[in-house]
Amino acid sequence: MSKYKQDILNYGDDVNDVDSSPFESLRMLHDRSRIHNIQDQLDFNEKAWLGEYDLKLIANAKNMVEHISEVYDFTLSDKNDIPHEQWWWHLDKIVKGNMNFGVASKKGKVM
Repeated sequence: MSKYKQDILNYGDDVNDVDSSPFESLRMLHDRSRIHNIQDQLDFNEKAWLGEYDLKLIANAKNMVEHISEVYDFTLSDKNDIPHEQWWWHLDKIVKGNMNFGVASKKGKVM
């Protein structure tokens, strides 16, 4: 188990939590980006948890977009050139069906 287990579990707690402050939910997107940057250091179980939590975020995307939009304009994701690989910054497009979120099964890559 790597030192990132707690970060992943915290992210998992946050993906459905629209009762928290929208600022905390925005922080969750930043946390997910940080996890994205260290994905290659995660063990199998951590990658599985991350995939499970990502799917929960996608399932709850409509509610989360409404919640986070109170403090964040999702159009800034394009203006700031956030790559679509970091799909969590583009949840608004996923909700509208304008973007795939890239669930794939490749050797060495779950998502």
